[in-house]
Amino acid sequence: MKKVFVVCALGCFFGCGAKNRAADDTTDSDAIKTPATVKQAARVLDLSTFSLMDGAKALEVPQVANLFYLATGDVKKAFEFNQKALLAQGWKELPNSSVTDQSASGMFSRSGFVVFVTVTPSGDGSLQVRLLNQGNVKPGQLPLPPNAKAVYVGDSTAMYETAAAVPATADAVRNSFIAQGWIPYGDAPDTAVFKKNAILATAYISSAAAQGGKTSIQYSNQLISSDIPAPPNVDDLRYVDEPPELTFATANQDAIVEFYRKALAAAGWKSTMEKMVDVDGKPTMIFRNPAKQMITLAVPYDYGSGKLGVSVRFQSATELAERDRKMKEMAPRLRAEAEAKAAKEAKEAAELAEKNKPPKVAVTLPAGAKDVKQTNDSIKFTLGKGKAKAAIESFRTQFRDAGWKEEHASMEKMAGTLSFSKEGGGSVTVTYSDTGFMPTEVSLSAFRAELEAAK
Repeated sequence: MKKVFVVCALGCFFGCGAKNRAADDTTDSDAIKTPATVKQAARVLDLSTFSLMDGAKALEVPQVANLFYLATGDVKKAFEFNQKALLAQGWKELPNSSVTDQSASGMFSRSGFVVFVTVTPSGDGSLQVRLLNQGNVKPGQLPLPPNAKAVYVGDSTAMYETAAAVPATADAVRNSFIAQGWIPYGDAPDTAVFKKNAILATAYISSAAAQGGKTSIQYSNQLISSDIPAPPNVDDLRYVDEPPELTFATANQDAIVEFYRKALAAAGWKSTMEKMVDVDGKPTMIFRNPAKQMITLAVPYDYGSGKLGVSVRFQSATELAERDRKMKEMAPRLRAEAEAKAAKEAKEAAELAEKNKPPKVAVTLPAGAKDVKQTNDSIKFTLGKGKAKAAIESFRTQFRDAGWKEEHASMEKMAGTLSFSKEGGGSVTVTYSDTGFMPTEVSLSAFRAELEAAK
């Protein structure tokens, strides 16, 4: 709802002096007689393709109905840049424009549409420039409940009063809009929002203590950049136009999916999916149309109270093309970064593997060793009777000379064990069995080391 209040804020910003200065413009032969659609409005002015000042940077994705960017220079030159651009396209500047060193504002009309232009310093030496299309419906043309009397009617806002109580007035306002084909499109305390085609109207209804306790009605409206259908019987319905997104809460996800399948199909949209699929952990369904636009239906969060939060996001062909352009532009850098990362990881893995590679331990077997059986971590062989002790002493000398530390020795005549360790965690165990009446059996086993037998 914060974005909706921008229109009211701009209305106050321009002041109450601009009373219906665009009224004559609505009689132009090319004026649209009903609330404009997005397509109709774009033929008059598409702010998503409007020229920006040199060096300017868009703060929001430019849309048909609004443009918000950061520029450099002084306030007057920034205002004049947009002023000249609009005048060159046939727009007429309305009275009461204000240009100072601190801020600039003005309204322009064409074919029944009114565009607000504001320039304000951002505090860091740059300028915030905003263009907002109010649309082709004036606040004074919006549906009114019975017995409402005009207090002020201007190009950006209209104010009325009535003796009816606030709740009764709210109901009467709602009924008046619905009777003229407007669709409820969200609400907030003291506020109701309605939509017809691409015109969003906001009604603020409150008690006017300064007017003897009467009820005040204030209208404002704006053009929006998408026409997203709103399902019935949902909670917390809200729309923002920067970027275009409708959000609400529902307890029935399946019903919402079915609603959008039917409603969007009737408008020429087609789902690219048979069912919702997880995208970044969110159930998602994509719709596209022949104009190369996209609507993303997603359930990004748990709203609470057994309900799900739903997002319906519109993206224009211009926005998608810009996204694709940026991705294409970034692709070589991202590819190079990915390749560099992969090469670094491969190098680190190879270095780690080399570091952790078991050292090879050369073991000279005694003369006469028979039935030698060898794997990477073990060697087994036999010797003649009574030859175990000499063989074990030979191994003892070999390992000591190679820098191995003797950890344990148990050497009896008929059997024994020797164990050695080395820095890095490697260990070797030598066992033997020499009964005196059977061939001597000797076994070497290694942990974190590889044995290589040599005679």
